[in-house]
Amino acid sequence: MVLVINQETFDDAVSENINEFGMEIEEAINDAVKQFEAQGVNLGNIIKDNMRLQVESTQDLKNALSTLRDHTQLKTVISTSELQEQIAIVKRECDKSIPYRVFAAKEGAYNILLQLLTKDAQDDTVIKESLRAFISLMTKQPDLLEDKGVQTIIRLLSQEKDAEVQKLLLKWVKECCIMHEMNRQNIFKADILDHLKLLLKNADSSLIRDVLGVLRTLVLDDDVRVEFGKAHDHARVIASDTLSSITALLTKFEMDELLVSDLLSTISALLVRTEFCQTVEAAGGLDTIKHAIIVFQDKDKLTRQCFKVLKALAGNDEVKIHIIQNGFAPLIISSLDCNKNSSTTATLGLGCIAALTLRCAENSKAFFEAGAPELIYDCMRIHSNDANVQKNASWAIRNMVSRSRYQCEKFLDLGVETILKMNLKKFVNHEFDAKSALRDLGCDVNLKEEWTGSGGLLTTQSKKI
Repeated sequence: MVLVINQETFDDAVSENINEFGMEIEEAINDAVKQFEAQGVNLGNIIKDNMRLQVESTQDLKNALSTLRDHTQLKTVISTSELQEQIAIVKRECDKSIPYRVFAAKEGAYNILLQLLTKDAQDDTVIKESLRAFISLMTKQPDLLEDKGVQTIIRLLSQEKDAEVQKLLLKWVKECCIMHEMNRQNIFKADILDHLKLLLKNADSSLIRDVLGVLRTLVLDDDVRVEFGKAHDHARVIASDTLSSITALLTKFEMDELLVSDLLSTISALLVRTEFCQTVEAAGGLDTIKHAIIVFQDKDKLTRQCFKVLKALAGNDEVKIHIIQNGFAPLIISSLDCNKNSSTTATLGLGCIAALTLRCAENSKAFFEAGAPELIYDCMRIHSNDANVQKNASWAIRNMVSRSRYQCEKFLDLGVETILKMNLKKFVNHEFDAKSALRDLGCDVNLKEEWTGSGGLLTTQSKKI
């Protein structure tokens, strides 16, 4: 279990360094960080420069929150324009840095903004400004969300028809879900999926991108404070309800580069079970992915998404065969060749080749004939110091030749043996990957025996029942 602390504990340690030991604020923060890290504490959820607010001005923020608080408590009546102006100040101050957002939260900004969304619910301009402020307030500060906030999100999603309000709501939801497992679970249990499915059917491309962003955050597993999350469960339910319709959107918006990229990314995130790969294929996914990889071949980011989703689809052995039967091997090689100078794209492309050729000689043959050995060698040569590229290249080589020994000579003629042996020295953590590729290429390699018995006889005891 990862050791974590809350913000207050960290702030107290910094204050002690300042007050008890006379440190300057920068020195106090650095010392606190070193002390906690030495104890094995994960500080990923901690705002390390929070105490700097002691020496920074927060008067504008205090005044704006005070004015808004009086308005929500009916102590004063202010015009809509002034109301918007005060909310905008809160947003502006929260946008400055995380410490300002923490300070705003301590001053009650969350409850004030939540009350504005209820009290002024008939005024779309106030709602929009309040949501913008909420997004700023809760960026990297999702702990603020509670039951009333979840209920407000669902209520507004069910009532609001204004596209801009819907987009802001979805962005707020996304900030609430990032790095916060309990928020994800609570929002999911509030049946947000029912509202997201409706938006997928009826929204324009811009709003659909925000819906997809929320779906992806609901299946994240990024909260270090929680040992076991429900990312897989959420993905299973979402995929069962939406995967076919999401795949169909690839055809509807096939020329929209940004949306196609988001659709492919979402499909990849939802392919957590082998039967979902068949769902995508049945919905015409292979044809639309082929269209995307051809039309957007020179678009590095979209090419990466194509590689990701094809690798995920290769998790189903039948779909893996169908992918290559549909002529993907030369397309993957061509796309990777166009973008091979990017280490990230090279890593994903080689990983895609490795997944599609795993235990499948026919797929390996198709890649071999499409020129995969030369391209794999090029990627290894170009990114000779990138551990991830070299690791995935090792996998691709191993999977291609393991059941197709006739390919070994080609790889050896290109010079991959030299690179693989250099990798043994350069990348100690990936020694096994390089040795596996060398072994299957027929090269001399000293394989380490992980476990040996002591030579004694194994004995068992039977128990009469």
